[in-house]
Amino acid sequence: MSKRLRKLRNALGFTQGQFAEELGISFATVNRYENGKRTPDAEFFQVLVDKYGVNLNWLFTGKEPMFLTYSYKDIEPELLEIIESLSPEHQKKLIEVLKELTNILCKEEKNGQ
Repeated sequence: MSKRLRKLRNALGFTQGQFAEELGISFATVNRYENGKRTPDAEFFQVLVDKYGVNLNWLFTGKEPMFLTYSYKDIEPELLEIIESLSPEHQKKLIEVLKELTNILCKEEKNGQ
């Protein structure tokens, strides 16, 4: 697990010091976790899930993916609430904007950006 913690930190783009600051723990603690000298507690793991969407199955076993993936069902109620608060005209405009944004993001994804 210690190697995967280091891999996670690097994937998030943090130094050990930055990661420690983000998580509210000491640099020494992060260093000990990554060197296998100390085992994180449950609160640490919960922060990784809540703040970064880390897949604990990956962290414990190495089974991909590193990050949790969410289905549309996870955000559907919030989206519906937003859409229903708009007038029919604005709903149509929102859908047009979302389609355009989706096209842009898909092109970026194909180009590896």
